[in-house]
Amino acid sequence: MNNSTILTLAAAAGIAASASADITGAYVVSYSVTAADFGGAEVSVNVQDLYLSSDDGADVGLNVFNLSLADTAQVDYFQSFTSTGWLAQNAGGPFDAPALRLADSFVTMGGFAQDTLLPEQAPGAGAGGGLDPNFGGNSATRPGDLAGWYNGSPPNLAGQVGSVPSGPNDKDFGVLIGRFSYDGDFTLEGSTLEVTWNQGLGTPGVQAQFTVTPAPGALALLGLAGLSGRRRRG
Repeated sequence: MNNSTILTLAAAAGIAASASADITGAYVVSYSVTAADFGGAEVSVNVQDLYLSSDDGADVGLNVFNLSLADTAQVDYFQSFTSTGWLAQNAGGPFDAPALRLADSFVTMGGFAQDTLLPEQAPGAGAGGGLDPNFGGNSATRPGDLAGWYNGSPPNLAGQVGSVPSGPNDKDFGVLIGRFSYDGDFTLEGSTLEVTWNQGLGTPGVQAQFTVTPAPGALALLGLAGLSGRRRRG
């Protein structure tokens, strides 16, 4: 992420050297989807939802930066016919489609339904985000080297963590920061990224680097039971 973007976020969010609670990691929830795109054509993709985990429900994610994709993640990601690009957006009405809601690739800083295994990109979800220059533009086939994205309006607290059924521990919280979909094999595991968070306006913030890991324990068992099988939506 470039320095001007970091400084802008710092001024808006009160970033300092430490925070009272921690974002503890980054992990992916993996599954597959078959869904109808705009016009009725079916698409089948493998999906990884990217989350931050936290040990405190007051934590608010502000931005992701310096994303370095693992070799296994260097693919051209799927985006729905009515997608506007990597920034989460569903215009609704005739442009809405199951593939846009469930299979489209996007990045976000929260703003999606919490406590659900398959959050949908419904109209309004993830609104207000922005991409830093390293991303490569909204129409890039994949995030560029050292890419980043951010919540463009920190007062809305869109990046606040909440209950997630897929956290590393029962008491953990989390927030969705991206969905990556591809019609072949890929994984974000082993990718690295850096994150800025605080606990709301006027509170100190912190930055840390994480390596993306697979979803832990209970969710992996759910995957073996069928969550990772193809999910058909009409």
